[in-house]
Amino acid sequence: MLKFIAKRILYAVITLFFIATATFFLVSGAPGDPIAAKVGQMPEQAQEIISAKYGLDKPVFQRYLIYMKRLITTGDFGESIIYTGKTANDVIRENTMISAKIGLIALIFQVTIGICLGMVAALNRGKPVDHIIRILVVLAICVPSFVFAAVLQYFLAFKWKLVPVFGWGELKHYILPVSAYAIGGIASYTKYMRNSTLSVISEDYVITAKAKGCTKGRVVKKHIFRNSMVPIVTMIGPAVAGIFAGSFVIEKMFSIPGLGFYYMKSVSDSDYTMVIGLTIFYALLYVGALIVVDILYGLVDPRIRVAKGKK
Repeated sequence: MLKFIAKRILYAVITLFFIATATFFLVSGAPGDPIAAKVGQMPEQAQEIISAKYGLDKPVFQRYLIYMKRLITTGDFGESIIYTGKTANDVIRENTMISAKIGLIALIFQVTIGICLGMVAALNRGKPVDHIIRILVVLAICVPSFVFAAVLQYFLAFKWKLVPVFGWGELKHYILPVSAYAIGGIASYTKYMRNSTLSVISEDYVITAKAKGCTKGRVVKKHIFRNSMVPIVTMIGPAVAGIFAGSFVIEKMFSIPGLGFYYMKSVSDSDYTMVIGLTIFYALLYVGALIVVDILYGLVDPRIRVAKGKK
């Protein structure tokens, strides 16, 4: 198991290196002038001074070597071009938990409700409740989250005035973004849980347990539920990484100062340093989550652990 984890970490480091490299060159070659956005109508000499400060006067490959050396040795993602004196590390440190609060609450709702609905649909396959759940799942998956956000804003905030449209810091400010964020995830978890449960129900060990006279509740609890959770564990890993990254669209629509909000603003402002730093940070979270998923895989299903041990 330790050898497997070590190999995964090595692959993760290589993956992150290529992501950082590709991101740097792609962003550096993107259209836009962050210096012009920063200095506005200042003289050309002032623009040259500021450009030299951020190293934008150097060749791209030289800037890449300087950036990677600083990143590897100090973990510094670089100073923002637009926000003077503020680094990407500062934004990550100050705003990650804002995104995480919304994402974590939404993820809890997604997993718990999705698992319950998926189990109900699978155990009642072909019945009216199954058809209703499947129709709702298709609708929730097909409709983008920003549409749900707009609908919730209109009815709950504008028309019925139950919650505020914008704002941050109080419990009532969580209702709209969490709801809009969670709907699509609930549908996805419901779909995968239903499919997984149906496949497990047909397994020999479940049929044997029923033949031995086990009650339906015991069969579901001891045999179906645990084995049906394997695909869900796969989904939860990247989802956990996603809660720290935040939802770009949701945070922008509700003016929530999370990482997603700053990422969108950095892209629109051509803030190269911030875009590169946040992208690498997102990749780090995602790759780390995949490693955790691989470990949990073996804990949830011993067959996977044995198969990997033979490779």
